[in-house]
Amino acid sequence: MNQSRKVTEGALMIAIVMVLLVASFLPILSLISMFVLPVPFIFYVKRHGVKAGLIMTVAVAIISTLLMSMMILPGVLIAAAGGIFIGYAMYKRNTAYETLAQGTFGFIVGMLLAFVFIQILLDVNIVSEYENIVEDSVSMSASMIESVNPSLNEEDITALQETQISLLKQLIPTFMVVFALATAFITQWISYKLLNRIEKEKFSFPPFRELQFPGAIIWIYLLALILSVIGFEEGSTMEFGAQNLLMIVGIALMLQGFSFIFYFAHIKRIAKAVPILIVIATILFPGILLYFIRILGIIDIGFRLRGRLK
Repeated sequence: MNQSRKVTEGALMIAIVMVLLVASFLPILSLISMFVLPVPFIFYVKRHGVKAGLIMTVAVAIISTLLMSMMILPGVLIAAAGGIFIGYAMYKRNTAYETLAQGTFGFIVGMLLAFVFIQILLDVNIVSEYENIVEDSVSMSASMIESVNPSLNEEDITALQETQISLLKQLIPTFMVVFALATAFITQWISYKLLNRIEKEKFSFPPFRELQFPGAIIWIYLLALILSVIGFEEGSTMEFGAQNLLMIVGIALMLQGFSFIFYFAHIKRIAKAVPILIVIATILFPGILLYFIRILGIIDIGFRLRGRLK
């Protein structure tokens, strides 16, 4: 009976995935389907485990290749990897933020698999394509800056272009992590809503004010700072790693700082609009506020500010 149910649900989930893949070709629905596509994998793995999810992935890959083309497989790999990791975390009844961390890692794994697939089997150099996009966008930005500030000479503009291009090329891993985190969060949120409605579960994210990273992240940030000021050879692997580590840990500390602001507002009974406005102001004017928020996150972790407030 259980085996029959597993097969029936597997066939249903595969059919849903195929419908979502078809919808992904439509301009309006393509963005939505990117976040919804992993959901059938999450449902199936949560119910039947990782092995069933892997079998479903193979079936989806074969059917989508036969009915569509191999070009669809990178998207399938990313959705399946993220969905399996999130589904397994739900299967093990992990907390919401543990599930989010595993889902983020799953989407990163999926992107790496898709990268290898595109690079080797489809013979497309993603890095070169990315570099071309970066150079075009930076050239457009430089043209806008030149039109706004004509006093800049050609050498200044060229130096600015080279610096921006070099930085954007180095931060590819950071962009991957941020994309994976955002995708995992939205996908997990959608899954929670559907599971709560369909299966009467009680999945939910704790309030953002309760988000807390472990104390070890301060030491990782300190290590990243030391590595970044050592001055490795330009373009070397160590410089590449130090830049990305500093950026990723800095984002985590920024989230910690925002979380503390929301916590402080909750404890002091300050209107929710205040911390929201602070977040918006930081996004609009990151130059000074971003460093302040990051320092606040460090102090919150290092000196246990929340415990003192209590």
